[in-house]
Amino acid sequence: MIRPYIKIPKNVDAELQWTKGLKFISHTGSNHRIELDASSEHGGNDEGPRPMETMLSALGGCTGMDLVTILKKKKRNLQNLKINLYGERTSTHPHVFKKITMEYLLWSPDITDDDVQWALNLSLEKYCSIAAMLKKSCKLNIKWRIYREGKDRK
Repeated sequence: MIRPYIKIPKNVDAELQWTKGLKFISHTGSNHRIELDASSEHGGNDEGPRPMETMLSALGGCTGMDLVTILKKKKRNLQNLKINLYGERTSTHPHVFKKITMEYLLWSPDITDDDVQWALNLSLEKYCSIAAMLKKSCKLNIKWRIYREGKDRK
C-alpha cells in the first residue's frame, strides 16, 4: 500500500534538561528522548553519546532512511544495511568536522553499484537535510560494498 506524502514540518524542536555533571536529557518534538554526556576525562560520567557522535548518527540515519526508501521504490530486495561513519575533526576549537567518511554495507541479491550510487546521490544532493548542512563545512566521502545473500554476512 502506498501511503500519501506527508509534508515534513518546517519547524522542529527539542527541550534539554541538565541533570548532573555534563549530562543532558533531550526531549524531542516527536516525543523521543536522547541522553547526552561527556567522557569522564572531560567532566562527564560517560552516560550517553557525545553531541558530535549524535551528529554522525543523525547523518547516517538520514541518508540510510533515504537509501532504504529509494531502493524500495526501485523494487530492489535490500535484506540488510549497516552504515559506518568516521568523522575527522579540526585540531582547533570549536573542533568542527573537516571530513566525514560514510561506508554503506548492503546485503541484496539484486542491488547494483549503479542503484546505490543513484540512491546516495539523491539523498546527499536532494533529500538529506543533515548532509546539506554538514557539506557546507566539511567534506563528505561515501563508499559502499554490496554483499550477496549468504556471502560475508555480518
